[in-house]
Amino acid sequence: MRPSASLCFALLAVLPFSFARKFRATFTEYGSGDGWGSKSCDTASTACGWYNNPGYNVAVSENMYGVGPGAGAGPACGTCWRLTPKTDSSGKPLHGAHAIVVKVNNLCPADGNPLCAQHGMGGTNKYGAHLNFDACIDDGTSGALFGSSGVGLAVGTAEHVDCKHWSGSKGITY
Repeated sequence: MRPSASLCFALLAVLPFSFARKFRATFTEYGSGDGWGSKSCDTASTACGWYNNPGYNVAVSENMYGVGPGAGAGPACGTCWRLTPKTDSSGKPLHGAHAIVVKVNNLCPADGNPLCAQHGMGGTNKYGAHLNFDACIDDGTSGALFGSSGVGLAVGTAEHVDCKHWSGSKGITY
């Protein structure tokens, strides 16, 4: 029997910080001007029911988020991650990208989005990543992560970290 994403996340959350795992991850961007017709992601319409201002915000793939579209806040809401982009989508080393700490406040749904459609925590997307983090364009997260690299899709690592490493404030709910 394969454990559910919620169970995997719950186990990750209760492990001591020193036991936090790094996951292979892809990083994309969404928000105004993303080419997919997305609305601003710096708004009070996130799946978690709140957004951070200031602070770096991301949507995480459905397998980690823990619930599907329309189901409300998943268990990943409010978790913090150190994202480290290493290569572009072709495997070439990235130059100008930066590791940043982000907070999950939205869902990257699996339906219609193959980078966010991993099957459970053991599944991977076409880049071999267990998770996808969709960086918000409108609040500066995408710019901070991708920097001057010139890409909007990268592959690297994501490490679950204590939110004391995140610089922002959760304060806007709806």
